[in-house]
Amino acid sequence: MDDATIRAFLEDDYPRLVRAVALVTGSPAIAEDAVQEAVVRAWERSERGEPIESLDRWVAAVAMNLSRSGLRHLRVERLAGPRLVATATVHPPEAEVVDVRRALASLPRRQREVAVLRYFLDLSTDDIAAAMRTSPGTVKSQLAKARAHLAEALALRDEPERETDHADA
Repeated sequence: MDDATIRAFLEDDYPRLVRAVALVTGSPAIAEDAVQEAVVRAWERSERGEPIESLDRWVAAVAMNLSRSGLRHLRVERLAGPRLVATATVHPPEAEVVDVRRALASLPRRQREVAVLRYFLDLSTDDIAAAMRTSPGTVKSQLAKARAHLAEALALRDEPERETDHADA
């Protein structure tokens, strides 16, 4: 991996990977740290002469693994001391908007990871399975569950029934 490859990656893929990891973790700071650390590890691996077949996929897998570790540390910190609870802003129904981030955050972690890797990073089932160290069947199952939950969570509610001019047959 040469300097031009890294520069192109940082310009083209880095922001997209940070956003994707942030969708999984719920924290832009953890995502940024995880992706930066993954890029450093990729550079070190390259310096040792170890090839990386697909830099964006490799960095995505390593960043996801690192973010898991970061989330474990956050949970320990939360248990160790009092936590401030943010109050949610309530919007009137007429101002309700579809919020993909909130819908993703409501998924269990594995489903959220699978959905982000598939739909935001466009990885194949096999690539996701390799990144998550699981079987393709598990990926398919988790993806099906995530899709079902997201379809329900993102459905428009209280949408008025539309009148039709069609005669009943």
